[in-house]
Amino acid sequence: MASEERTEQATPRKRQEARKKGQVATSVDLSRALALLAIYLVARFGGAGMLARLQDATERWLRAAGTAELEPEHAVAAWGNALQVGALVVGPLMLAAVVGTIIATVAQTGGLLATSAIKPDWSRINPVNGFKRLFSTRGAVAALKSILKVCAVALVASLVLRAHTGDILLMADMQLRPMMAQIGAIAGEMLVKCMGLLLVIGAADYAFEWWDHQKQLRMSRSELKRDMRESEGDPQVRARRRQLRQALLSQGISAEMPLADVVVTNPTHFAVALRYDALSMGAPRVVAKGQRAMAREIIRLARIHGIEVMQNPPVARSLFKSCEVGGPVPEALYIIVAEIFAAVYRRRRQRRRRTGPNA
Repeated sequence: MASEERTEQATPRKRQEARKKGQVATSVDLSRALALLAIYLVARFGGAGMLARLQDATERWLRAAGTAELEPEHAVAAWGNALQVGALVVGPLMLAAVVGTIIATVAQTGGLLATSAIKPDWSRINPVNGFKRLFSTRGAVAALKSILKVCAVALVASLVLRAHTGDILLMADMQLRPMMAQIGAIAGEMLVKCMGLLLVIGAADYAFEWWDHQKQLRMSRSELKRDMRESEGDPQVRARRRQLRQALLSQGISAEMPLADVVVTNPTHFAVALRYDALSMGAPRVVAKGQRAMAREIIRLARIHGIEVMQNPPVARSLFKSCEVGGPVPEALYIIVAEIFAAVYRRRRQRRRRTGPNA
């Protein structure tokens, strides 16, 4: 028998299990872009002080290097001074990058801390599996994206340098402080433009990763039914289901609900289940209807029984207001309801052609 297509949206239970395993949509490119943004903000508001400190230290090192031969104790002192200046200048930038990465990760994962994702998995270090991932379609797409990103960033950087070619040539005749200020200005412009490009790339990459994650979570109809049955094991879920069923029955929900052909939704505010038997009915009949929680329960039952669910807010509202459970569809809605049934029949035929006669 042919494998079923994954056409159904994932249930909350499956989403929760995937989240526990650390399977969430994340974009490394977006995290890097936000880290670069944090570096820019630190340089923007504290860069003047860091640049002045670096200029002073550079002047001291150049004077000391040109005046006398460095003794061992002088070299040690100069090395300690260099480390101190480096920590004061580079330290805030590195801290900003770490904080930006953490914020980006928390924003994408919702603060997820999945211990199962950090457990040793020997299949990840298997060379055969590594080659399979490397030469898979996903690996090829990742490699292509990396090449395009590098080319795009290199193009932006080269355009900035080309625009400042004259300023770079004049640096040979500048004093140390003006030269370092000019270098800082060019580097700042390059950082801003590359950061803007990476933010756009990161946002697009996150959108793609989210779409791909949702696609990977999709379920077949049999998986959906099995998940629904397993979720019934929770006592709280069972009690909630009983309450909803009793409320539905108190409103006169027909026992023909499992035999419905289609459920028209709004998409969750209203739900109306329709059934049509050409041999025994003159017109389609309403076998269930509800709103809000009742509508969600009807949709859940429809998925369990493999009933088509179609979103059509105007028709769902009209059917809910004008029809009674067990009653026929009004004549004014014959044409639009006939179109809905035609779409349902087309979908069934398409599924039969895709999955084969034994599916």
